[in-house]
Amino acid sequence: MINKNGSEKEDFRVIKDGDSYTISHNNDIFNIKKDEWDSQILGINLYKINKIELNSFDANLIKKFLDFIKLKFNDIDCMTYKIESTNLELINVLQKNGFTLVGVPIKLSVDLSGTQGDNLEPSVRLSKNDDISILALIARDSFLHAYRYNDKNLDKNKVDDLYSEWIKNCCNGRANAVLVHETENIPTGFIACKINGRVGLIDLIAVDKKMRGKGIGQKLVLNSLSWFKDKVNRVEVFTEAMNYPSIKMYQSNGFKIDWVGANLNYWFKK
Repeated sequence: MINKNGSEKEDFRVIKDGDSYTISHNNDIFNIKKDEWDSQILGINLYKINKIELNSFDANLIKKFLDFIKLKFNDIDCMTYKIESTNLELINVLQKNGFTLVGVPIKLSVDLSGTQGDNLEPSVRLSKNDDISILALIARDSFLHAYRYNDKNLDKNKVDDLYSEWIKNCCNGRANAVLVHETENIPTGFIACKINGRVGLIDLIAVDKKMRGKGIGQKLVLNSLSWFKDKVNRVEVFTEAMNYPSIKMYQSNGFKIDWVGANLNYWFKK
């Protein structure tokens, strides 16, 4: 389409669907959604890309989408995208347009179908309200492998806050259960368990930094599987590719890798 000045006019459309937005150009699509919770804690306007569908991997087309998104959503600071690692052509064209690789997420899962649940061992119990402040402190410096810490545009203290608030929310109902490991009656680790249908998710796991290397993480995982056993058929967990100890621990307990992705961030220039 040619505008009155004789230059090409880009034909973009925006459709709002609930709290997400689909930006389309011909048959090419970006679908984005503001991450309200992360934005509030991190102090930025962060949007997640839910989906990108392109007819061709054209770097210039990606740039046009980014320019339009910045124009339409003028408060936007950053977009983040979790994509399957096999989609190399799209990853490459996004990186050519300024997207930065900040993490390599891995999903592992274990089959629990046909098994029965066991009782928790004495050192592991369900969380109590009195635990929350201690668990929040444990969470603050337990996730340095997480992709948020790899983005130097983010304030590390605010990323610490993100994980601290995450476990607080888990204890207050975000998770179906939070199991706590105690050492001499003091919480020294936790694991948050969520259920979605017949699938369980280890949402968050951490061990007090002074108590690492003592097998507490292993105990928490085993006890979470006991808690999950009569409730779900499969348990999933996400971790990062560089977190070798966690991957090794999960695999030693029967988990298998079934998905590898890439976390990409794009920061808009002010």
